[in-house]
Amino acid sequence: MVLAIDLSTGGVTMRDANDLKRFSVAAVPPRNGDGGENGALEAMASALSVHGVGMIDASGDVLVSVEAVRRLATESATTTGSMLDTEWDAGLAGMLEYAASQGWIADDGSIRAHVEWEH
Repeated sequence: MVLAIDLSTGGVTMRDANDLKRFSVAAVPPRNGDGGENGALEAMASALSVHGVGMIDASGDVLVSVEAVRRLATESATTTGSMLDTEWDAGLAGMLEYAASQGWIADDGSIRAHVEWEH
């Protein structure tokens, strides 16, 4: 799964919702290039907050709530006319268990992910 944040529009969507073998956050910088890194981080923090997805921690990682992952995955499936796999919930539980074993689950239960910048 890829949590995609378009910093030009403030949109937050989920791509590849049935791919429970990976989880990442992809940020698309503003098209005009204005704002620099700090402006981009502010725009990302705003988009995460407005959409009830999560927040950026002090290290620059994104903390994504599990509830938001479920909601965005369902929205993605509905929007694309596809369906989530029948074993999606079990797959998500397995992904969260693995993430916890790697230290990628925050104290509040959110999933910790590094931001990958797309161009």
